[in-house]
Amino acid sequence: MRIHHLAASILAALILLIQSAMASPRDVIVSLGEQGAQAIEWRGLTIDLNKLLPIYQSPDAPLIFIEGNKLSALGAEFIVALGKAREDGLEPKDYIHTAFGSLNRLTGEDDAAGAELALAQAFLRYARDIHTGRPTPSLDVTNIVIDKKTVDPVKWLNYLAANGTAQTVKALRPRHPQYEQLRKMLASYRSYQSLGGWDPIPAGPSLKPGMNDFRVAALRDSLAGRGYKNLTGGDPNAFDAKLIEAVKRYQRASGIEQDGVVGRGTVAILNVPVEERIRQIIVNMERWRWLPANLGDRHVFVNQAGAELFLVNKGKVIDNRRVIVGKPFHQTPMFSDRISYVEFNPTWTVSASIAKAEFLPKLIKDPGYLERNDYKIYSSWAEGAPEMDPWTVDWASVKGGFPYRIVQQPGDKNALGYVKFMFPNKFNIYLHDTPSRQLFASTGRAFSHGCIRVHEAEVFAEKLMGLDRGMTKDEIDAIVAYGELKRINLKQKVPVHLAYFTVWIGDDGVVQFFPDIYSRDRPVAQILFGQS
Repeated sequence: MRIHHLAASILAALILLIQSAMASPRDVIVSLGEQGAQAIEWRGLTIDLNKLLPIYQSPDAPLIFIEGNKLSALGAEFIVALGKAREDGLEPKDYIHTAFGSLNRLTGEDDAAGAELALAQAFLRYARDIHTGRPTPSLDVTNIVIDKKTVDPVKWLNYLAANGTAQTVKALRPRHPQYEQLRKMLASYRSYQSLGGWDPIPAGPSLKPGMNDFRVAALRDSLAGRGYKNLTGGDPNAFDAKLIEAVKRYQRASGIEQDGVVGRGTVAILNVPVEERIRQIIVNMERWRWLPANLGDRHVFVNQAGAELFLVNKGKVIDNRRVIVGKPFHQTPMFSDRISYVEFNPTWTVSASIAKAEFLPKLIKDPGYLERNDYKIYSSWAEGAPEMDPWTVDWASVKGGFPYRIVQQPGDKNALGYVKFMFPNKFNIYLHDTPSRQLFASTGRAFSHGCIRVHEAEVFAEKLMGLDRGMTKDEIDAIVAYGELKRINLKQKVPVHLAYFTVWIGDDGVVQFFPDIYSRDRPVAQILFGQS
């Protein structure tokens, strides 16, 4: 064991200690702390002591991984668990050192002390990776806010000692059911991979319901390999009713048109290699680690890639609805916050950027556009600025920034609809209603400037406010009918998580691969696999 950053006198003292007949692995570790050691070399492995030594400062603190001069039962159990790291999309080689294979043949107290510290270091790295996610420096961008969780070394090593490896790993994993389902799906897809993956569907004309074609058998096998059941029986080459329904479900899960026709687009998605799908599953498992360990007993969860919202109460989804998210060039950011109040009959203050880019060209042609759409315009952005007549402005002369404040009044035409759900944040993002309700019928629903439009937002408001304040549909309808802006604070702020998952397990247990509308999978894959 080679010690770093110690003076010669300290090294000599430590050697004497190790050679003492009374020395023990515990004594060696305590002495390292007393002498201010920063790191040691053990069997070719560098061990950073800065986080480890405080754990072992107390002479009464037991060793976890070593018992006497050999591997403890818990230590052996932990090494076995590291060997199963792939089940969580991790790599055992990132934690298991070659020297771990001979820990039952420790040569002395210093060797045993090094083994204890080496295994503790491996545990903390593993705990960090499975609990908080692997380091992702390149993801520190403006539209992704990751409040990185931490792993308290003392807390988790004590937890391991008290509860064993299996319980500790379970406690470190993300707790959401989706994560556990992804683990199972990862195992299933790796099983397909070991068998050579699914056969690609040969090129040819579109496969349509009622057709009899040899490629239909390949289609049937491909869907069966993805978890679609009850597709066997009868003529394998016949595009029958069961297969039609499975194809439509797959198209819906993939975010493409649900016409039951297997054309070029559907074939391209079906023929994505199993290896690529495995990487995609692992990328999305990683994202679950970025989220808070506790999403909240009551919370709102938005999956941007799937354009869906879930209201969860006491572990049960009590409301699930479609949403519209930001366009690829107006991406909805990823972050967590808390809904603090709801506004009925809201006004909409048009941002300067939208006013300049989208309103100004219209106003140059027709200043009456504002009045017809229930907008008022004010002379500046200052509070209390006087209202002005848009016909008095030479709109063609407006250059640079947009100097006027435009506010749309409550009503049928308001871009925010009849209700918005507020969680004040630096992005100025919130959930709201919309008058453009026809867009919810679209398969792809990335149409907004970043905010999240909620399908049947009044129904969602009824569910949310019913839980919080016992409000009824009749009460909400009366507030909306009154037509004036009304703000209602929530008694209990509700966590809201704006997340991004391109892989989702549906209620029927079938995996859904959504289009990566914001191209966010690639940078994560680059970090995890070194691939584009």
